[in-house]
Order: sequence, then structure tokens, then C-alpha cells
Amino acid sequence: MTNIEARAERELFERLYRAYHLVLVRFLARMTRCPERAEDLAQVAWLKLLQARARGMCRMTEETELRAYLFTVARNAFLDEYTRKHEALRVRPTEPDLLEALAARNAVAPAPEQEAERTESSQHLAAALRALPEEQRRVISLWMAGTSIRDMAVACRAPADTVLSRKKYALARMRRTLTAA
Repeated sequence: MTNIEARAERELFERLYRAYHLVLVRFLARMTRCPERAEDLAQVAWLKLLQARARGMCRMTEETELRAYLFTVARNAFLDEYTRKHEALRVRPTEPDLLEALAARNAVAPAPEQEAERTESSQHLAAALRALPEEQRRVISLWMAGTSIRDMAVACRAPADTVLSRKKYALARMRRTLTAA
């Protein structure tokens, strides 16, 4: 990229930022109902736009395309945050959280019948894990080890959104398998 092209691109970005930053923040504030969070998400969207440009995934040529890309990224950033924050609420109350149930069972020294039940539960859980496709099994293993979504994305060589989808589908599949057992 020549200096002239770089300068033109920088000027386009600055013009885009001046024209749409406040609009973007208001757009996100309506979704988040929190001006501070909206500002944070707007910054995330601008950074993702610059990162996409650096990777060659988004050219800074058409202002309308950039605006659409920016607002899509902002909306997706909000949905990602909302999904992570409210993940526990999406689990139906009739289905026990697998990890909480296992942690509760391990908290107290079990009686022999409880130990047998725990062993059986562990076997069912291991079978449910083995039944998952390799990509989903890897995501669940990393998640159970406490790995962040960003680190899982790097380890799986996949976008963070893909990792989140794999986790969601894997947990749903495991729930079905374990409730059927």
C-alpha cells in the first residue's frame, strides 16, 4: 500500500469515525441500556473493523459497506456478551447443570451408594463426551479446564463465534444424551 493509499484510507476511517461513532454508541445504548457498556462495545466494534482491515477482510473503499460492517460487528459483539452473561438463564430449570451437579457430589465424602452413583454418572458423562464430534469434544474439554474463549479459538484455529457455537451444540447434545441415559 502506498503512502497516498494509506493516507486516503486513514482519512476515510477518521471521517467514518466522526460521522458514525455517536450513532453507533446510541445504537448500542438502546440494546445494552447502559451508556458505559455501549461505549465499550463501540470501541470493540471499531477495533474489529481495523483488525479486519489489517487482515484484508474488509476494504476501506465504500463508506456504506463499512457502516454496514461496523454495525453488524457491533450487534454481534453485543450478542456475544449477552449470550455469555445470560448463558445460565438459558438452561432449562428441569435440567441440572452438569458441572454444578458433579461439583456438589464431590464436595462431601460420599457414602458407598453415592460413590457407586457418582461412578455411574462419571461413566455416563465420559460416554456423552466420547459421543461428541471431535471439534465439539475439544471445545468442551478446553472449557472444562477453564480456558477462555479467546484461547480456545487459538487452540482450535477457529473464530471465537465458531467456538461458542461448538460449545453450545456440544452442551445441548450432552444434555440430551445424559437425560436419555
